[in-house]
Amino acid sequence: MARFQTKRYDQILVQLLAKMVSRTGLSDISDSSVMKHLLASVARAIDELYYNASLLRDLFSVDRATGDDLDQRAAEILPGLITRLDAVKATGNVVFSRQGTTGTTTIPIGTKVSTAGGQVFTTTAVGSITTASPEQIAGHGVGRDSNLVSVVANAAGSDGNVSSGTIIKFQQKPAGVDEVTNPSATANGTDQESDDAFRNRLKQLVAGLARSTVNAIESGVLGVQDPDTGQTILFAHAVEDVVDRGEVILYIDDGTGSAESTDITEGTDLAAAYTWNGTTTVATADTSEVSVGDFIGLKSDNQLFEISAITPGVSVTILNPGGLTIPTGATTSRLNPENMTEGLGGGGGDAAVGGEEDLYLDNIPMKYAVTHYIVSSTRGILVENTDYLINQADGHVVFLVALSADEYVFALYTYYTGLIALGQLIVDGDPDDRATYPGLRAAGVRVIVQTPTVLVQNIVGTVTVAEGYDNASIEDDVVEAIKEYINGLGISGDVLRAELIRRMMSVAGVYNVGLTTPAADVIILDDQMARTTDVNISIN
Repeated sequence: MARFQTKRYDQILVQLLAKMVSRTGLSDISDSSVMKHLLASVARAIDELYYNASLLRDLFSVDRATGDDLDQRAAEILPGLITRLDAVKATGNVVFSRQGTTGTTTIPIGTKVSTAGGQVFTTTAVGSITTASPEQIAGHGVGRDSNLVSVVANAAGSDGNVSSGTIIKFQQKPAGVDEVTNPSATANGTDQESDDAFRNRLKQLVAGLARSTVNAIESGVLGVQDPDTGQTILFAHAVEDVVDRGEVILYIDDGTGSAESTDITEGTDLAAAYTWNGTTTVATADTSEVSVGDFIGLKSDNQLFEISAITPGVSVTILNPGGLTIPTGATTSRLNPENMTEGLGGGGGDAAVGGEEDLYLDNIPMKYAVTHYIVSSTRGILVENTDYLINQADGHVVFLVALSADEYVFALYTYYTGLIALGQLIVDGDPDDRATYPGLRAAGVRVIVQTPTVLVQNIVGTVTVAEGYDNASIEDDVVEAIKEYINGLGISGDVLRAELIRRMMSVAGVYNVGLTTPAADVIILDDQMARTTDVNISIN
């Protein structure tokens, strides 16, 4: 197959001269030859055409295109499926301080602070200093420092990753506040995705299209941002079960090790005291929180019973059609957790009609390795793998014995929100919005999205500072270099002693280093991620 090959000016000129001599009988090809000068002009014109053609070829090559041209190639290859990742804003915490220790000082959300160099940050939470506020800054004592107040850089990019103690100025000082500082460095600010990184991600996604490969799953979630929290999936690592190839765990993180957020469906905790005595009459002095038809249960027991009658200010009467053991005690009671049979049409509309075998949880994905309960109004607490099967990723519950008429089924469980819920949605797709969330996994494959376990690394070492450098500042720079290395590792990224030493030695002003801890390479497993903080690093 023919390929386009560029030719240089000297190659073109030699070919033109050879043609002239062979076809015309002219033989003067010296530098002073008029014919050679004429052919040289033609050769230069052809050389320019070759050059422009090579540029045009590069514009349409994923391997050679850059900048906007690369973005256009990606848009042509996978329309609407992949775009260059935008820069991400750095985040961190600051502490506000005052001179006095009396009264309460409030720092409003949206307060703007900055470094001496002009890098501006905005608080994303309310800060407060009270007479009992614990000391955050050494030497301040009680009552002078605020809590750790979260901030986000105004400008996206790695420039927002500033060292500890550098956020010291106010755009507008809040009343009652005298100082501000960041006890630790800000982090997670990233620049816009580079050409090389975008090109590699594009190739990985293309390589995994329609095959639900590990590369496709990982690249499909990378760079996705949660619009509610602003968190971005910066790391992804998919692990296949070595025996059951249809089971995959996808570990994701936002770079901080804190991507996990959860909520629960335990129902409402009742404020009033209910005395359960093992009978269908439950005594209480306050019945204002409940109504006939509600389901109530002792929170520590996880059974649920329908309220059939209420004696105001005295008691409630519960139904027990399944002859379940009614609990005893007076601890907190709960009301109306998630009703899985709501709207099915039985029992007034919110119970089973009878014969149902498949139901779905309202909130997904369910948090794994945390106890959950599926509770029947007639059979009590159901047993997983005996009474039902559950797919925690999509909330599909299959009842091994079909539900009976007028049976209520409730679910009490913990579920993921935020980044994990978003990652699971991207992997599984949304049946109601396939245009936005087409899904990544193949049929017959279950992908469970989780966060890795964070292994905090303790680093102990020594630094010999070259003559003419300040010891304290060099030690601080070494600490920052160590954090940059470890906190930049992906999921399952090993902590290598040789790389730690190289990073320490690369700091200007370092003459020699010693590394006591770790004593050997730290091997990080597939479900783990290494991270460290200032307090875990000792360099002297």
